[in-house]
Amino acid sequence: MMEDTLQHGRAHPAGQSEPRAPEGTPSRRAAAGAARDPKPRSSPRRESRTLAVAREAFVAAIARDTPGTDRPRFVKVIDALIAWSVARSTALRFRTDEKRNDVLAFELAETGEVFWSALAVRGASPTLEVHMPAGRERSAEDRRTVMETLNAHSRGVLVEGDRLRIGFGALKNDGARAAVLDAMQKLLVKGASGAA
Repeated sequence: MMEDTLQHGRAHPAGQSEPRAPEGTPSRRAAAGAARDPKPRSSPRRESRTLAVAREAFVAAIARDTPGTDRPRFVKVIDALIAWSVARSTALRFRTDEKRNDVLAFELAETGEVFWSALAVRGASPTLEVHMPAGRERSAEDRRTVMETLNAHSRGVLVEGDRLRIGFGALKNDGARAAVLDAMQKLLVKGASGAA
């Protein structure tokens, strides 16, 4: 009997076994775990960004990589693009689900396709990219027109197959910015007439 007591750690009256918890009662380990983590964990969900928050993040990205003399000029460029787009709210809307802080984009209100996006590039000036709407008539001609406009105001030369990009270094010039916005306006009008 003494040997049995030493092996099991404690003695019980003769003929009786250690009492068991009623069925359905959680174990001490499970109960302790529930006490530590009473609510089920849920994966975090990213909130949709507002235009103001996206602009602030983009300007911060510009400040991170841009010398002081060009910084206000580049901010002027992104503000001009935003103002131009907001003034065309029936055709364009801010893209709220973009996950990167160094990207700001507007999309076609009717289709949700990206129309233009701006990217703050590390070690270089930000860039504007004009996106061609898919499945539209005369898209090759429209693309060529936009490409020629960008090439006319940029040091780099785009060729067929390149993405339609231009740096903010070129767009800080008022004339270049006006010409690019005019090309974007024509593209937007053609897109609206083509969808009608």
